[in-house]
Amino acid sequence: MKQDAGPRKRMHPWQTPLALGCFFLGLLTVVQFRTQQREGFPLSSYRSSELVQMIRELEKERTNLRQELSHLRGQMAGYEKAALQGANLKKELSSQMMTARLQAGLLAVKGPGLIVTLNDSPKRPKTGEDPYFFLVHDVDIQQISTELWAAGAEAVAVNDQRLVATTPIRCVGPTILINTVRLVPPYIITAIGDPSALETALKMRGGILDSLAPSILNGVEVRLEKRKEVLLSAYKGSLLFRYAKPVKEGED
Repeated sequence: MKQDAGPRKRMHPWQTPLALGCFFLGLLTVVQFRTQQREGFPLSSYRSSELVQMIRELEKERTNLRQELSHLRGQMAGYEKAALQGANLKKELSSQMMTARLQAGLLAVKGPGLIVTLNDSPKRPKTGEDPYFFLVHDVDIQQISTELWAAGAEAVAVNDQRLVATTPIRCVGPTILINTVRLVPPYIITAIGDPSALETALKMRGGILDSLAPSILNGVEVRLEKRKEVLLSAYKGSLLFRYAKPVKEGED
């Protein structure tokens, strides 16, 4: 049984034509030498001056071949450098593209974070009580999301709807519209970031939770839960821009 000789060395593109050129040059020399012998001109019949001239020509040819080989090696080094630069550029562009997709919310992400659960009060307002303080409103979700972003959240979602720059959050009848999707309570806001920093931002004196105190007293549920890992889905909506166009360099 033949043993595996191991991985073959990779042939450079210039090696094949150079090897073929050397082979044919050697073959031509042998043929010429044998032809001269057959025609009755042995090497011993050459005069000293002719031999010296022949040696000089051979040395010149050898020098030319060495220069050509050096040139080919230089070209190969240039190709390898260009290939390496191309690979580095491709890697850099890939990294930038990944960062852009993350920032745009186009990739599912996971990491430590905070879960905020909001739910309408199970109580019914009594006569004279304002129903507003028994429900969760779009402004509550907007303010909580803004506080989370300000506290360093890297990704935020509401009921699995990923928030991006163009995400609308507004009341539509008894529902709240987020990313063209109508949501009903409970509203679960999930944010990826430092769990403690996110929680502290919401609980700070005079912050969003203090502003929700009247609603909380009426039974509106506001619950915070730190997690070692949460998972957020990618944004599934449209990101087409009909009117906004990038400004070219020098136009601003």
